[in-house]
Amino acid sequence: MKEFRVQSSETEAELLFFGVNGDNFSVALSSGPVSCQRDVWAYTDTHGLADLFEWMASQSKPWETSEGWESLEGEFKLYASCNVRGNITFDVEMNHLGCAEEWRVQTQLKSEFGQLPSLAKKARAFFGPSPS
Repeated sequence: MKEFRVQSSETEAELLFFGVNGDNFSVALSSGPVSCQRDVWAYTDTHGLADLFEWMASQSKPWETSEGWESLEGEFKLYASCNVRGNITFDVEMNHLGCAEEWRVQTQLKSEFGQLPSLAKKARAFFGPSPS
């Protein structure tokens, strides 16, 4: 799979994963007038995001905690929570720090509990299997 998308259930916002290549991938966020893109170095944990989506999809009911994944250097963070109505909130942070013109984008994407199995399947197809 060449790309993996998480689209908001409430707006036109989307998170696009693409260009996976071994230990790195790219991610782009677009939401109305805001868009950003970042290369993410996951080192040995590129499968970690797929593991997160599979964990969420395996839940039989909403969970009480915020579960997430962060790149080792912190340039990309994705956390998810689910309320009792089955509304998923993805908290997304992307940044480029330590350079002359630093930037940071924080936002939320909304999804639905019923979308998780499809997202998990697409995430695994994109990121590949977990190491044995």
